[in-house]
Amino acid sequence: MLSNLSANWLMALGAVLCLITVYVLYKVTIFLKDFFQPFKKGKSYLCRVSDISDGDTLTCYRMNLRRSKTKLRFAYVDAPESTQAYGKESARLIKSMVYKKFVRVKITDVDRYGRCVGVIYRYRKCMNEEMVKRGAAWVYEEYIRDQKHLNYMMNLQSKARKQKKGLWKASRPMRPKEYRKLHK
Repeated sequence: MLSNLSANWLMALGAVLCLITVYVLYKVTIFLKDFFQPFKKGKSYLCRVSDISDGDTLTCYRMNLRRSKTKLRFAYVDAPESTQAYGKESARLIKSMVYKKFVRVKITDVDRYGRCVGVIYRYRKCMNEEMVKRGAAWVYEEYIRDQKHLNYMMNLQSKARKQKKGLWKASRPMRPKEYRKLHK
């Protein structure tokens, strides 16, 4: 069939096939680059939690071929440090909720230490909000730009405080931010 075509038509057909091949290779390259790349700001990923550092930091593996291992910090909350009062309990609580489980992470930012900062979901339940509800973390007011979301988180914190849940059982709990300044 191709032997019936003139040389000009064969060259034109070859050029079109080359362009199609280049386009397909370009698209495959972009797909693979996104697929293997670690976490990006503004994107959601499925991960398996492999380690809990403290109440607001965990390590997880992204569910891709490369199995990107990343340290994640919870967005909008600040849990007590491990050496602080209620620090170990806070870490135990988050460990009971997500350790060795699959979670969905929505990356909001990357902090100055190179950790991804994000909102962690387990079965559509926001773990960041759950930590505040259960009195295991403070709301990090400085990082919430949306006033509606800030009010919602502050209401969760005030309810936990009124019910004396978690760290609010203590008469005067110290914010982790202040604790870090004192123990530098």
